[in-house]
This record gives sequence, structure tokens and C-alpha cells, in this order.
Amino acid sequence: MMVPAAGQQVGPLSMYLSLQRLIMVSGANRDFAPAHVDNEAAREGGAPAAYADIMFVFTMIERLLLEWAGPSAVLRRIGPVKMHDFVLCGEQLAVTGTVSRVTAAPGPDGRPGTEIEVEVEFAQGERRPVRGTGRVWTPSA
Repeated sequence: MMVPAAGQQVGPLSMYLSLQRLIMVSGANRDFAPAHVDNEAAREGGAPAAYADIMFVFTMIERLLLEWAGPSAVLRRIGPVKMHDFVLCGEQLAVTGTVSRVTAAPGPDGRPGTEIEVEVEFAQGERRPVRGTGRVWTPSA
């Protein structure tokens, strides 16, 4: 059973963000905006390349938190999330976090547990396009 502490590192979760992956994500969540699947359309709109949509960003935060917290964890909240720049295709993506707060809290079924707030950051090289928070609940040890 995980015993989290403030300052503990979460992740990293990394992947190469290919255009193929963005096309698959767009099809899965039915977001067919050209800027998410076509580099030229993205450039016409002012972006350097095709970029991830907000559903992808939220999914990566969810994946980071639940892979770290384990199968008995319950995702309580994602957000606020601030997008400072585009999450671009053709770059390596790293999603990491740091535990910011740990408090005792009842779970969805009333069992005692721990609520963990995590500050999340996306990195693509030197760029930091996304920052946000997420909250998970884990059962007591």
C-alpha cells in the first residue's frame, strides 16, 4: 500500500507524440478539428505543428495519477489545468508530478483513506506547455 508524502515525485510518464497517435486520439474522442491531425492546418492557425486536444491532456493526467496511485485508487478531480502552449506532435512528451498535499479523507464508500493532491507538469524539451492539479483517494493502509 502506498504511503505518500508531500514532495514525493510522481512519474514520469513519457511517450513520443506522433501524428499517428494524434489522429488515433482524434478519432477516439470524435474531435476532428484539422489542427489536431494536420500539420499544415495547424500552421495556418498559428501553431508550429499539429497539437493535442484538451481530452488528450486530461487523459494523460489521469493515466499518470492512476498508474502511480495503483488499482485501488479513485480519481477525485482533475483541474484546474492551464495550457500555456501547444502540446505538439513530433516531440517527446514527459508528464510528471509532485505530491503537494496529503490529508485523511473518507472515500466514496465512506471508508477511511488518504486524499492526495498532485501538481502536474507536461514537458516537451525545454517547453512546459501544461500545468495543473489532480486529486486521488487511496484506501488507508
